[in-house]
Amino acid sequence: MERPTAEIRRLLLLGLLRDYIQQEIAHLKDDLKKANLSISEIQTNELDITVKFVNNGMYDQGIYMRKMLDAEIKNRAKRTGLII
Repeated sequence: MERPTAEIRRLLLLGLLRDYIQQEIAHLKDDLKKANLSISEIQTNELDITVKFVNNGMYDQGIYMRKMLDAEIKNRAKRTGLII
């Protein structure tokens, strides 16, 4: 390990990011509730994530490809310098 202080800084940043994400999740859940949208079920498998939800009394679902979500989050993390 060449620069231990850089690794410590990265660890601290990730911890703060985790805290920030938890707050954002709570705010988003409140926003969803205010918009009368609720998630009834989440099914996860190797290829995708299926989310069943109720939007203003209407049942619907969304299917999200896991590879696309993984790529998006890795790209965002790389742009912010959180992962190398």
